[in-house]
Amino acid sequence: MKKRRKKKSLIAPDLTPLIDVVFLLLIFFMVVTNFNKYSNFNLKLPESGIKSEEVKNNYELIIDGNGKYFLKENKKEIPITLENLGERLQGVKKISISADKNLKYEVIVKAIGKIKSLGINDVGLNFYE
Repeated sequence: MKKRRKKKSLIAPDLTPLIDVVFLLLIFFMVVTNFNKYSNFNLKLPESGIKSEEVKNNYELIIDGNGKYFLKENKKEIPITLENLGERLQGVKKISISADKNLKYEVIVKAIGKIKSLGINDVGLNFYE
């Protein structure tokens, strides 16, 4: 005779006590929590000692794909050469260079070198297509 095997039943824990505990915790936290919107505290933050400088003149040196230079000063573009750049940038502390993406790197390095020789150390660099 063949012995029959008993089918194994799936063992599933009873979730009822777990659900009861979760609801009890929920009720406990709802009773204990204070939802008073008027119970805030005053926090005095320190004031910053750094004052922001207003930039009066924005300067941007634009180098097009042909290697021509343009100085953009207060939304006006002026054609310029590297030799004449020092005359226009006297007293300037910050400048941005915008160059064509396909331009030779040598042209950009010459422009940065000229600007650094004028004493301008804050130089930004952007590329466009």
